[in-house]
Amino acid sequence: MTGTDPQAYFGIRNELADKLLRGADQLAGVPAESRARVLRAALDAVPEAAGPLRAYPALYADGESSASRLAFSCLSAAATFPGAPRGTIAELGALTAVLFAVDDLADGVADGLSTGFGAFFSLLPAALAGPSADPGPSADPGFSSGPGAGAGTVGEVLGAWRGWAARFRAHAGGHTEALAGQLRLAGAAMARERAWSAGREPWPSYDDYLANGRITILYPTWWAAALVLCGPRPVRWETVERATLLGASCVRLANDIRTFEREKAEGKPNSIGILQRSGATAEEAVTRVAAHIGELEAAFHAALAELPEELAGIAEGQRRSVAFNGRWYLARDTHAYTVGELTADTAAHRAR
Repeated sequence: MTGTDPQAYFGIRNELADKLLRGADQLAGVPAESRARVLRAALDAVPEAAGPLRAYPALYADGESSASRLAFSCLSAAATFPGAPRGTIAELGALTAVLFAVDDLADGVADGLSTGFGAFFSLLPAALAGPSADPGPSADPGFSSGPGAGAGTVGEVLGAWRGWAARFRAHAGGHTEALAGQLRLAGAAMARERAWSAGREPWPSYDDYLANGRITILYPTWWAAALVLCGPRPVRWETVERATLLGASCVRLANDIRTFEREKAEGKPNSIGILQRSGATAEEAVTRVAAHIGELEAAFHAALAELPEELAGIAEGQRRSVAFNGRWYLARDTHAYTVGELTADTAAHRAR
């Protein structure tokens, strides 16, 4: 889907999902007693998150920085770690915004990766290792990395990522390998999705799709960073991997219910579309996927309960993250939630 008009792409609406999920509340996943605190923390973090990204307008694939997903990105981080320092929420929000841009490139929503896909994804983990492993923009194959005109979308995304990675590396004290590993897995999984969408490989089964999609939703990638920024050290990724993949599956399927009309338009596999190909109606497919989310959530909560006591904060964060993101996707999309809306929501909840 290279070269898609982002305005047209983001304009695709899922009327069936809206009908079936009428009345869903975008903040349903945030406990009522903490909504005011979460909204305030997100709003406070937005300017700090926006600062390092301001030089890279290509991150805003819809063409409107006020609807760039940055408000949602900070809200998701605050809903996950409401007690975290503002700087931490801002860094996690900025990470989400950059990962959205990476996903846009992989999906062809933002142009620039018709060639060089593998090279691009090799540069993401290299940036975490520092200058010795990442030769920087001058060696980028076909990309120009950095802010300003002429950098190109891919170059701007790389520039934003390198800036974030440098800050993360300084904070991480050498604990970067889990994040690098998740980035490698994400690149391979996104390449697989592109092959399915382009018809180079047959569409997957439901189970194979979900095994891949729980990686491409980038929840494990985000949590590999959050574990370093918000958890005790050192923590072996394997300790949280099973719970994280279950949480990622929940979020992937909730996202599928919200976006299956858009993904139908781009010819991309989606759990709803796969079930429809097997003979289910869209309504039946949504019902089956929603039931599967419930089963996965039960397994997710059980896996979190098995984590050691020193990871109680991470377990609670994952619980809150899946609750927030899953319920949000059932209510609306993410890209058009503006800072103005976040401001209004914050004021409304402060008045209660």
